[in-house]
Amino acid sequence: MTDLTPALKELLSHYHGIRGTAHIGSLTEGVSYLTKMLTGQLPFRSGYMANRKLRRAYIEYYLPINAAKIALILDELSSFDPAFLKEDLRVLDFGSGPGTASIAWRLWGGKTAAHVLVDRVEEALDEAEILLGTDFEGADEIQPGPYDLIFASNVFVEIQSGGELQELLDELDPRGYLIILEPAMERSTRKLMEVRDQLVKDGWTIAAPCLAATCCPMLRRTDLWCHQDRGWSGPGMISEIDERTGLDNARSLRYSYLVVTREGRTLSECANWRVVSNLHRGKGKVWAELCGAEKELWSAEALRRHRASLKPFFRAKRGDLLQLEGPSGGRLGPEHRFQVAEKDSFTPPDSVI
Repeated sequence: MTDLTPALKELLSHYHGIRGTAHIGSLTEGVSYLTKMLTGQLPFRSGYMANRKLRRAYIEYYLPINAAKIALILDELSSFDPAFLKEDLRVLDFGSGPGTASIAWRLWGGKTAAHVLVDRVEEALDEAEILLGTDFEGADEIQPGPYDLIFASNVFVEIQSGGELQELLDELDPRGYLIILEPAMERSTRKLMEVRDQLVKDGWTIAAPCLAATCCPMLRRTDLWCHQDRGWSGPGMISEIDERTGLDNARSLRYSYLVVTREGRTLSECANWRVVSNLHRGKGKVWAELCGAEKELWSAEALRRHRASLKPFFRAKRGDLLQLEGPSGGRLGPEHRFQVAEKDSFTPPDSVI
């Protein structure tokens, strides 16, 4: 797992040297408003980045959180296509805001042959210049590609309703990847899962998080939606705002995502099962939901007396990739061999924007 926290702290310190330090009370108010708006408790305000208070709250709080999520996705992508991510790529950051995904890409160690940020709010692109420098092209609409890597972070509602999703796919190199990042809310995630199925029907490949190339089995369930929940330790400002607002983003990264490609490689090369629920513990047993490469959803159960032979399963967390040897379905036992999937991932070089 690539830890961007030290680099993000350094980047925000650089930002404070130019913009000054914001008052914690103002940031808390801005984060509270953004959270309610982004979770549907308040009407969504298109172009909210034009508001200085909300823009600053986003940069101080949500930018580090979302950048850390992008880094996790890049880690996973590097587990099955490390050589691709070592290349100088043509990158498009759609709905970039102040450049969150692009910051994650550069801090992660990514290199660019061309770099375009698209946002309709000029003030957001101005902030991106402070955070990223001027080594990118800013635009208010999608520029002609093709692109090797396209980010669409927290703009799914807009790209789905406005037709930009197809535009982004049209500009994607056949060997490239489109990364769509969204919050882990059930309603928006299930919509993302539905779009995922349509993309598969249209001939696209879901490189991650899915292992199956067919329709999503979770859409048949009302109690599950495909999202990640990863532990992390965020910058101190996030913890302070969490204490004031009752949020819990300094310890856990919760998100849903898709990595879409036409001819690229896929996560199924690394594992045949993914843990898609928390590990539940009951009297004498543990169980978890697993999603498999053969379009299966398996409520896998193991007795505590088999813990020694099934340690990886007993330690599994939501989102973990597993490699299983043995029959699927029913109860796990000594005849099964579970291993957390090995990740031959690209180790990013030290990188500072």
